[in-house]
Parts: sequence; C-alpha cells; structure tokens
Amino acid sequence: MNQSRTYDPHIHEAGSRASRGQCSHHTRDAEETGSCTGEAVVSFQDRDGRWQSGCSLALKQLTENGEIEPLGQGA
Repeated sequence: MNQSRTYDPHIHEAGSRASRGQCSHHTRDAEETGSCTGEAVVSFQDRDGRWQSGCSLALKQLTENGEIEPLGQGA
C-alpha cells in the first residue's frame, strides 16, 4: 500500500498537472465525460514511488482497491 496525504502542490514535479492542482490519476477523457472533477484532493505515491495527485473519485477508487492508504493513516 502506497503513502497518501492531503493534496500538497509542493511535492509534485514543477509544471506538472499535479503541481497545478489537477488530477494526474485520470486522463483528460475522464474529465470530459464527467467522471473526474479534475481538482486534486490527495497526493499519493504511485508504484514507482513518484508523487501523483487525485480527485475525490480517484481517492475513493485507490483506497477501495487498496493501492493507497486512506487519508490520515500514513506515517
């Protein structure tokens, strides 16, 4: 299970979707179909240890799948 925390723009790569407060977990197609709000609410480490961002839907999906820790449960 990967680490997560409340969205923090400072831990993401400069100029990335994540650093601009957008969901980097979903693609633009997901945003256009309405399944993604686009607004980042969580920062989390992916399988490669890179920090990504996720919208509220991504947070729900990732925690339900056991991919990231629920917010507030990290070290």
